[in-house]
Amino acid sequence: MSNAISGREEVRFWKRDDGSVLILGIGLVGICLLALAVVTDTTSAFLQRRSLYSVADSAALAGSQAIDLATYYANGASQATRLDTSAVTRKARSYLLGEGIQQEHPGLQIDAVTTDGITVQVDLSAPVKLPFLGALRTDVIRVRSTARLDYRPSGQE
Repeated sequence: MSNAISGREEVRFWKRDDGSVLILGIGLVGICLLALAVVTDTTSAFLQRRSLYSVADSAALAGSQAIDLATYYANGASQATRLDTSAVTRKARSYLLGEGIQQEHPGLQIDAVTTDGITVQVDLSAPVKLPFLGALRTDVIRVRSTARLDYRPSGQE
């Protein structure tokens, strides 16, 4: 007989292949857990950003209701009605420093509350709290919201 391997003979490089499916199974479980962590963290960051936008919108609306009362009482409601700069900042900040807001968003920073007499702009930032990968990375969410004092004579929409 020759030393050549015929097509019918089986060549084995490994004597046993026991456990190879176990390694693939462990790898698959690891990939699934990593995917679950990434999806959960992404969803958490999205919801935190949306919640922070809601807070910034509410603060901007609170500030946009602080009209200059002296001008309002002198001229009535008209295009000349403007916002009171100090009252805008005071109202927006008092809303943001409320007990419920601080508890819901620990680490909330008021970056700026500005007004030009018609528009209120609120800039906020807060740290992102990620459930799984938060220990590896710390990021900050920054949002900006605006509200506008808009006069429309009654009957017009």
